[in-house]
Amino acid sequence: MLALVTVTVLSLKLVYVTLYPERYPRVKKIASSLKGEVTFQVLVRKVKVRPRSQRAGRLISAFINYTSFLIQIFFTQADTYWVANAPDLFVLPLILRKKSYILDYRAPWPAEVMFEFGSGTLSRMAEYLTYIALKHAKAVTLASTLLLKDVEKFRKKVFIIPNYPQKDYFKPSISYDQFRKMQKIGKDTKVILFLGRLNKNEGFDIFADVVEKLLETGKKISFWIVGDGVLRPIAEELERKFPTSVKFFGWRQYREVPNFINASDVGVMLRHKTFFSPYCNEEGVHKISEYMFFSKPIVACGIAPSKEYLLVERRDLVKGILGALEGRAPKPTPRTWEDDCKEKVLDVVEFIKKF
Repeated sequence: MLALVTVTVLSLKLVYVTLYPERYPRVKKIASSLKGEVTFQVLVRKVKVRPRSQRAGRLISAFINYTSFLIQIFFTQADTYWVANAPDLFVLPLILRKKSYILDYRAPWPAEVMFEFGSGTLSRMAEYLTYIALKHAKAVTLASTLLLKDVEKFRKKVFIIPNYPQKDYFKPSISYDQFRKMQKIGKDTKVILFLGRLNKNEGFDIFADVVEKLLETGKKISFWIVGDGVLRPIAEELERKFPTSVKFFGWRQYREVPNFINASDVGVMLRHKTFFSPYCNEEGVHKISEYMFFSKPIVACGIAPSKEYLLVERRDLVKGILGALEGRAPKPTPRTWEDDCKEKVLDVVEFIKKF
């Protein structure tokens, strides 16, 4: 759980507001960058109701969580606030109190609401709240340049701070050769890595189809599945069906992830085409930049184009992955939080001091 960061400069108190700070590595990265610069605190909600599986249950739990958090925000004292959007309503107490805030615009919330609940009252309400949040923000931070088109018309000061990994923490604890030896992977076997939640949003159903088709080619390929989710039974069935070719590792601690990426040969980033596809690239999606950190070839579908990975249509995934294994995919450029993002976080603080 994130808490108050001890610092040496106490002239400015900055509170970061997000409903689920534990789910976003970005928050910890910002906190580490601001240590010694300001008093930085992540607001941790006091009332927590677990979302239910049915749509009506999710609406009820969301109402309880959002309402209690809004009240908590209203009574939280700070000089400035840094508010994560999606949902965008957490700026309302600050607007009522006429407080200054930076909006961390992470995703187009109205599109998310429309995708979940369809076009109607909820989506129109989300559009209005997003408009209000952007209108009253002193500045906007973005994880990706692809989000610029959503905020340009508001003519705000914009800081683009991608979600790149921290080089001081994202390191393998086991060497390439040793880790592959531990998994009984031969030197002539290529490893294809799926990393993330096992659900349709993360494209695991697409990956499951690709596994069988690639094995039909007769190539020496091993498939590593690292993650968990509602499609876990499919992963388990693949491992039972192809015990020598598929390894299902389940959910692993984040500190273990570098070992899997470092010892793999190709990483995949798979999505179905949705409202969000044009917003997804290596700047905002953690696992793409994590593959990049180790210069691993990346094959993707259902996201935005980039020179850092091979983007193909879903029907061409087998061909694309085989091409990547043979060296016909871009070699990505490693990027890190310390080299590409930390200075931009400090620029945000300097901007805040001018309020």
